[in-house]
Amino acid sequence: MRDRRSRCLILAALFVCQSGLTAQMEVRDRDHQPDKVMDIAGLTAGMVIGEVGAGEGYFTFKLAARVGPSGKVYANDVDARALRTLAARAGREGFSNIETIVGEVENPLLPSAALDMVFMVNVFHDLTKPVGLLRGIVPSLKPGATVVILDRDPAKFASGNKHNLPTETILALIKEADFELLGMETFFRVHNLYIIRPLKTYSRQGWADSRRIQRPRARRSVR
Repeated sequence: MRDRRSRCLILAALFVCQSGLTAQMEVRDRDHQPDKVMDIAGLTAGMVIGEVGAGEGYFTFKLAARVGPSGKVYANDVDARALRTLAARAGREGFSNIETIVGEVENPLLPSAALDMVFMVNVFHDLTKPVGLLRGIVPSLKPGATVVILDRDPAKFASGNKHNLPTETILALIKEADFELLGMETFFRVHNLYIIRPLKTYSRQGWADSRRIQRPRARRSVR
């Protein structure tokens, strides 16, 4: 009788824990609106994507599901422990299109000239050397490839938010790193979305002016 009661208590605790995690994920999805982010960026099946600051993979698995088995996601972080957690989940859930890469502060160590797009979700404000890292991403980009930054806007918090970077600071850092702003979306509840591209990209033929390369048209989101 006591064993049965103990099992019931354990199952009840697990149910409460799972319900809490589900509710937390729903709130996170509501704030980040991942499908809209990927739509605006123009992310489609078969693309090869890098994610800088992937952590334990909140956004990684959404990217991997969107690009599908014919695509690839390189999940980067400086935190090897977080990436081990991400890799373990990828194995459990059958995501064979995710590869983890432990990077450096200014060099994500992503594969050279291989990426159609790079995402940074809630990480830009935590970078110790954002200009150096943006420049470190450039060799991994295909000609015309873009970088997508989703970061919280402190102006959208009623009580203020000194941890995140003001929009004007992010734009200044983007410019300092020799990137151009292709588009910016501010309709998110607490985030802003920046789509940027380096003024020059590197390929086997050498450095080229990105502004002369036609970028695929991104789909507009329905708000």
